[in-house]
Amino acid sequence: MILVDKVLKVIKGVITGFLVLVLVMVVFQKITNSKLAIGNFYIFQIVSESMMPEYKVGDVIVVKKVPANELKVGDDVSYLASASYMKGLRITHKIKDIRKENGSYYFTTKGDANNIEDPEIKYENIYGKVIYHTILFSFVGRLMTNIIIYYLLFVVVGVSFSYDIITSFFMKKDDD
Repeated sequence: MILVDKVLKVIKGVITGFLVLVLVMVVFQKITNSKLAIGNFYIFQIVSESMMPEYKVGDVIVVKKVPANELKVGDDVSYLASASYMKGLRITHKIKDIRKENGSYYFTTKGDANNIEDPEIKYENIYGKVIYHTILFSFVGRLMTNIIIYYLLFVVVGVSFSYDIITSFFMKKDDD
């Protein structure tokens, strides 16, 4: 019976740790508006259907800043749009063409589900290359697009984590 209790505690700890990690990731994204990188990595959430079927709305991707000369046609990149009708939007599309002029790199991208290519972008506008599409975080990300589930998860994780902290540090355990 003691072994079962210990296993259940470990499982609960892992689940709580995972939920806290998700919560921290989501809060970090919201606070920084995904403008700050952790190391050379960004975590973004897909917000349109332009890359269907590869990415769905709510999917979470990890993007890594890489040198311009390492980007290839066919890579998925996230960038800050500068064209007038898209200015300020963060977009994740596939590289269709690369042009180098006077030492500067220029990229043409297109969403898989789009009919037309995006306006050409400078390398400086690229956050980085998509290196990972997380299935588990994508599921959570899609749930988080529902505001009720977002706050419910925030409360559940917060209460659970707080309870674990309080019971671990402030409650005296019997040695029976």
